[in-house]
Amino acid sequence: MTASTRLAEFTLSTRLADCPPQALVAVRRAALDTIGVTLAGASEPVAQIVRRLVRAEGSIPLCTVIGTRLRAGATAAALANGAAGHAHDFDDTNFALLGHPSVPLLAAALAVAEAETADGAAVALAYITGFEVAAAIGAAVNPAHYERGWHATSSIGTLACTAAAAKILGLDLHTTRTAFGIAASLASGVKENFGSMTKPFHAGHAARNGVWAAMLAREGLTASASALDGPQGYLAAFGGASSLDAALQGLGQRWQLLESGIAVKPYPSCALTHSAIDALLDLRERHHLDPDQISQVEVGVTRVVPTVLIHPRPVTALERKFSMEYCAAAALADGQVTLDSFDDGPPRPAVEKLMSSVSMVVDPALPARREQHAWSRVTLRLSDGRTLEAAPRGALGHPDQPLSDAALRAKFLACATRVLPREEAEAVAEQIDGFEDIPDIRALTARLVGAIDEPERLA
Repeated sequence: MTASTRLAEFTLSTRLADCPPQALVAVRRAALDTIGVTLAGASEPVAQIVRRLVRAEGSIPLCTVIGTRLRAGATAAALANGAAGHAHDFDDTNFALLGHPSVPLLAAALAVAEAETADGAAVALAYITGFEVAAAIGAAVNPAHYERGWHATSSIGTLACTAAAAKILGLDLHTTRTAFGIAASLASGVKENFGSMTKPFHAGHAARNGVWAAMLAREGLTASASALDGPQGYLAAFGGASSLDAALQGLGQRWQLLESGIAVKPYPSCALTHSAIDALLDLRERHHLDPDQISQVEVGVTRVVPTVLIHPRPVTALERKFSMEYCAAAALADGQVTLDSFDDGPPRPAVEKLMSSVSMVVDPALPARREQHAWSRVTLRLSDGRTLEAAPRGALGHPDQPLSDAALRAKFLACATRVLPREEAEAVAEQIDGFEDIPDIRALTARLVGAIDEPERLA
């Protein structure tokens, strides 16, 4: 049996009743976080550029482009919402995927659900199905896949979004298998684009291509049944996976949504900066540090981190999100790292001064397991000769120390109120708390309309 067939069988056979009860709790949290960061990202340049093309090319206006009054076809809406959702790099991650699962999955699922007038339960099941596909493939091919330069959010996420779209569309076994074959040729995305607009575009690219693959298959486009695991297929081209059989056998038995879990971001920067930010904020508060006291900052990281945080002297806001030097300096200078920490202007003198004192070094003593690849340790040397240290640690928001419901809701409101009135944002949060009970997903998406980028405001 080919990998495409096995994925198709899992996609078709999974029912909401088969999923652990806690999976629905995870879906609600993921939906709240994802819709919040998508609203916040809708005004970002990458989202505006994508919408300009969506508007210029036109399509049947079936689906909501979140944060705007623009409506578009399912593939275009999935692209626009995926790009907006990842625009701030504030969306959740998963350590099996080594990427961002929820923005592409929900961008795809919400668009198809609007086009097909599906309910919240269908979207929740599509999300769970797609998440399990992403995590299973990620567990099989990573870390080698990621370390070769592939951005798994897109290169694996395309297959996950195909599963989600196929589930809502109700495709049969043959057509779903074909959709995975088509998706194998659409999957792409390289890490060299980190720190540019193309990085957030990858999330929209995965969502759009997953929807596109499922819809093309429904219309009768053909693909090889062995497009994933054939001698010249996806796995061979993307690095192979000796553990694929075991990963696929675990589908529906081991629920990665709960086992490897979701890491929610408290800071709008690359997840690999977060444990260092946590440690620095903690040291700053506990020792009442003034930035002028700090003469040297050393951040020890795992070997994968320098391949991701590739901008030691960043210029743009997006480059700063992939700079340990900038994120560490901002944390120490301001005592916080928020959406307002990242802009395209010159860095403030206090931040620029601290950046020159930050060094990032690979520490072979740090844990090497995949779920700990984001760990770091921090050493501060002060001008009075003292040395302060933070032991190796993970980050707040990781599955072993999740954000509280209150903290997640606060993050959502801070993001959503950039577009929606507070009362409406709070009502959306209440609605998402019963996500699987929404009778028509348009009852939710109709509330996500804002005035960003209206045609009369375009220059």
